[in-house]
Amino acid sequence: MNANNELIIDVVCDNEVKAPGIQGDNSISLLINGELMIDTCSSTERLLGNMKAMGINANPRLLVISTPINHHWGGLDALAGVAKVAIPIDNTVNSFELRDRLDRLGFDVIEVGGRERFKLGFGSVELIRVGNKRVGELLIYIPSHKLLISGCGLNLWLIDDDQLLRFFKELDIRHFVGGLGATSTSEYQGVLLRDIIRNLTSIYPLHGTGPKLRRELVSNHRNAHDVGAGSIVRIR
Repeated sequence: MNANNELIIDVVCDNEVKAPGIQGDNSISLLINGELMIDTCSSTERLLGNMKAMGINANPRLLVISTPINHHWGGLDALAGVAKVAIPIDNTVNSFELRDRLDRLGFDVIEVGGRERFKLGFGSVELIRVGNKRVGELLIYIPSHKLLISGCGLNLWLIDDDQLLRFFKELDIRHFVGGLGATSTSEYQGVLLRDIIRNLTSIYPLHGTGPKLRRELVSNHRNAHDVGAGSIVRIR
């Protein structure tokens, strides 16, 4: 952990661009305190180009692929020195393609089927596999900051209102970064807007959150922040 007890999240890739010299991407990649990377943009070129523009020389200790959909891991070739890669247990063709690439690159792969905790320099990271028997996604929870990160779309996997409420209450989530899996509030689950999002300390919608919903959140919720590729998010 740094001296300010602060998480620094570099938004390397996202659909929206918030800094000069950065390229937009239909993907996401986040680097947290230089140690944890979540997803790798849609291509090596995009990952390396945006990291260079942001002045980042990434050598993370842990790489998490939140979903096996290929535009979330297109930049894997640029991270061959990573010690460990965590992926969700998933039985789709996307997962077979991802595992083949990881094996060919020689990564040490950990498949997460429930909950798995890792210790990094800034504290513990808990990976939570959500979905069903066939399709899986990893949510990333950092207990020290009560931060939940979704690389794709949380409401795609936790549909039931009661289940959502229990999940957020159990983890006492105060901050949310990432994809919310909807394009507008009219398509969104009422419980999230009514009882969850508005009560968070902060929310940073990214890839997996449609542009209309992003605008609605930033306009209507004081805790929602307008971020994208090139942004630096700080969580205390």
